[in-house]
Amino acid sequence: MSDGNFNRALLPKNELSAGIRAGKAQMRAKAEQAFMETIIHFLPNLSAEERREMKEEFMNHLRGK
Repeated sequence: MSDGNFNRALLPKNELSAGIRAGKAQMRAKAEQAFMETIIHFLPNLSAEERREMKEEFMNHLRGK
């Protein structure tokens, strides 16, 4: 019977980190879409260029830049 311990050498090396990166990418995409929908809803008179600039600034904040 297993005591809950396992040999880490038997696990794939990057599976967990790849999954975490994929999850973060999905959440960034959802955040970007939600931000754009919010801008369109509350500020419908903005030009496409202004929306793009706001989205870029938002995405930079998400990335921590």
